[in-house]
Amino acid sequence: MAPSPPATADQPQFESDFSFRKIRLATIISITNLFASSLLAFGAITLVNIPMTSEFGWSQAQFSWATSAMLWSGAVFMPLFGFLIDRIGVRPIVILGTAAVGLTTLAMGFQTGELWQFYLLFGVLGLFGSTAMGYTKVLGALFTQHRDKALALLGVESTLAMATLPPLLNWLISDYGWRTMFITCGCLVLLLLPLIWFTLDEPGEIGSERRLFRRRDRSASPDQPPAAAAASAALPGLTVPEVLRCRIYWVVVAATVLGVAPRNGLMPFLVPMLQEKGFTQSDAATYMSLSALIAPLGTLAVGWALDRSRRGRVAAPFTMISFAGTLAFLFASMSVGAWPLLMVAVACSGFAFGTVRPIGSYLHIRYFGLKSFGFYTGLENCLLALGMGAAPPIVAAMRDSSGDYTSGYVMMLVALAMATGLYWLLGSYRYPADIGAVPIVPVESAAESQPPHGARLPA
Repeated sequence: MAPSPPATADQPQFESDFSFRKIRLATIISITNLFASSLLAFGAITLVNIPMTSEFGWSQAQFSWATSAMLWSGAVFMPLFGFLIDRIGVRPIVILGTAAVGLTTLAMGFQTGELWQFYLLFGVLGLFGSTAMGYTKVLGALFTQHRDKALALLGVESTLAMATLPPLLNWLISDYGWRTMFITCGCLVLLLLPLIWFTLDEPGEIGSERRLFRRRDRSASPDQPPAAAAASAALPGLTVPEVLRCRIYWVVVAATVLGVAPRNGLMPFLVPMLQEKGFTQSDAATYMSLSALIAPLGTLAVGWALDRSRRGRVAAPFTMISFAGTLAFLFASMSVGAWPLLMVAVACSGFAFGTVRPIGSYLHIRYFGLKSFGFYTGLENCLLALGMGAAPPIVAAMRDSSGDYTSGYVMMLVALAMATGLYWLLGSYRYPADIGAVPIVPVESAAESQPPHGARLPA
């Protein structure tokens, strides 16, 4: 094959998906999304289950409503935050939301045992934690040439970081108490605010303005939309009405809810579930860490599969693996299979968990584009959060009525089977793999044309 001719000054050049700038920004987003969002407190909820219910005398059903409060409050505001992200930009929404998440997490360490206070704090956490959806839009626009591989590598980074959380949180709870754990997490979130301020760029921009809100151009007409809204409208993709009328969108939403919500319904009860099977809380922390360590294998595998697939049904086999892991977890106990069978559950569940994030981001962008990304992602996350919030009380009620968690496992297995069928219905992608690519100024003409700070580069 003849080599490609060298680029000229008149030809647009595109920044590599594996450039230092993109990898640095993606890594920072991965860190801040994990440690400076409500994910930190959400990951700790199963570890504080026994200490808090024992100290305050709460039942499992009462404790489970905190998860529902967090997810449902976030669900109500996700479409609004998605609209604001498209309208005024990612930076102000994410920065203000992160500050509120840090202060709320800090306040969790000073609870008095009142249930309304417990629910309120988790509700506020869910409300402002939902602003982290802005990171998804930035990442979706950041990678254009090798989006699948880049998202897979990013998923590896985040899941490896996630593997360190359960042992760290369990150590804080065991040695210093659950209050100290929440206070430490809150301080960590607040300390990451400067990192977000100085590094986060708007979608499709290089070097965004380091201010919370952009100044409006005084020379612009009153009818002209804000800069962020105009920039978002210029991105390729479906409009909001077109997305809402798209059958594929609702199939993807239904498959996502069925594939994710039941799993999260079981997560707050992981410690009591394993204790019911004869394992310990330390075993639960080990389970979570091993699952996170195995997740990168799933992330890399799904990145390879997405690179070679022209249809969304590529997600179906990975949902089936999650089904197999749940089935193994149903039968695993110290008297049946013990740790070997539990390791099968860990391997399958961790592998499937690593595929969720790349699949979700990739399907959204290839089917619906970037124009209304904030809104349609917010709407999907709203419906997902409603399902995830309903799952813990349902699982707790099933457990209280039957005396064990078997019915919860069965519910999850049925949901995963339905999600597999829905993914199999997905057809060819609407948009090309390089959607949203932003050309950079050629070296030869850089001295002649320098874009203003934070400006969207010319096509």
